[in-house]
Amino acid sequence: NSWVQGPAEHPSPLPISRAMASLVVWASTVAAAFHAAAAWQTKDPWFDKYPETGRYLASDGQKMRLPLRLASHETVLYGAADMAEVMKDFEEEDFTPVSVGGRAAIQVWFNNFTDTDCGPEEKQNPYLETWFSLPVTPKSAPLDLPLESPMSYMVADPRALIWVHRVICGAAFNDPVPPMGAISGGREVWGFPKHNKLANIRSGYDGNFTSFHAEHMGKPVISMRAQLPEHTPGVVTVPQEVETAKDQCLTPRWSVKQTRYGQAFKATMHISPWDPKTDSIEVNREAGEYGEMLSRWNFQPAVKVHSTDFKIVAFKPSGWLDESSCERDANIAL
Repeated sequence: NSWVQGPAEHPSPLPISRAMASLVVWASTVAAAFHAAAAWQTKDPWFDKYPETGRYLASDGQKMRLPLRLASHETVLYGAADMAEVMKDFEEEDFTPVSVGGRAAIQVWFNNFTDTDCGPEEKQNPYLETWFSLPVTPKSAPLDLPLESPMSYMVADPRALIWVHRVICGAAFNDPVPPMGAISGGREVWGFPKHNKLANIRSGYDGNFTSFHAEHMGKPVISMRAQLPEHTPGVVTVPQEVETAKDQCLTPRWSVKQTRYGQAFKATMHISPWDPKTDSIEVNREAGEYGEMLSRWNFQPAVKVHSTDFKIVAFKPSGWLDESSCERDANIAL
């Protein structure tokens, strides 16, 4: 039981001895030191390439570091969806999905973020999240690629842009601050279509399997269980380090706001075909935009990817103008 201070007529806590006071001071000092040490923990030198260039003060009061850093365990499913259904959600957009063998190439990400800049600077900020995304091009330059193997859905064509379509976030360790920081900052800085209500998400490992379950506003949204590619015959392990163009990633125009931005990634990726004998995914069409869209699109996984050392850096949108750009534009106008 904890003591809660009330009105003046309520009794005060009993006085404590000098020894107890010293113990309290010592414990507070240790706790403070531990809490301070709990800030950004990932010491990988890769992140040192991207020093802080500024901060954004979000509506929830959190100051988000830019570029944003995230370290995670990732499971990503690549596959196909019905192009006609996907196109219904692009009618008012200026971009169109990339076609692979006549179907839309889709990615579903299951993110266990273990260390992020989404939250108070003095503490570590883990959270859970899932999104689905897809490669797109301007409608004036549609891209149709052949389906040569399941790996074809992992589109790497330089003409393709990276489009994040819907996102839901949940708390790790029952701490709502980091995911709410990710929602506020993500929506306000990049226009990420993150739902404002937290989801109840569970993510973990069970022997040679990984699983992810999300409920949102009282309804199951998505459940995934898959044998880890590392324990699958024929697995391909590929170290990746990529930095996109500064405007190669973008968000929908009419969901929150559209921005163009760049990202950098580094990870060891274990890749294998999706196997319905060992792997399963279930999407609830009745569970909000995330479930309704992904279910209606009839997403079918073809490839699974797993990484335990995934690192992301997200740069501020390319549309932001610094002071020198504003001054230069003003001089040109004169």
